[in-house]
Amino acid sequence: MDSFKAQLFLHILAVIVSIGATFAFPFLQAFAERSGVGATRFVMQFMVRIEKVLVIPGSILVALFGAGLIFDDETGYKDDFPAWLMAAITIFIVVVVVDLVVQQRQVKSAIDALEGAPEGAGLPAAYVPIGRRIQMVGGLEGLAIVVITFLMVWKPGE
Repeated sequence: MDSFKAQLFLHILAVIVSIGATFAFPFLQAFAERSGVGATRFVMQFMVRIEKVLVIPGSILVALFGAGLIFDDETGYKDDFPAWLMAAITIFIVVVVVDLVVQQRQVKSAIDALEGAPEGAGLPAAYVPIGRRIQMVGGLEGLAIVVITFLMVWKPGE
């Protein structure tokens, strides 16, 4: 296997493992919220853990292998950088920043709002707006990843 194919394989693998896992978060959250405080707290803690061990390290690998592909002679992108690739990279950076600055804080706030709430009780009033924001931001991040995937596959303008 040549270096281009190896880098492409590792780039795609990093995307699937790190970012693919996040597509389950909204479904897990919705399921947990219907199950009560304990399940919701567990899912929020699970999301924090997955971010730390998969999403953040995987996103770094996605960026590194992606940069390697850009500078590989087989793509030609280091000499003629296409607009679709610039758009995809920009969207990726925005998603990572939003995740680190907004989403992770919201999840930690959600966990704080759930602390001390009785297991059998309904979700605390303080949690409900935070939970909605987590769903909304997560949905927008997922949509952004779909747009990036579209750009990477169809390469508009080529």
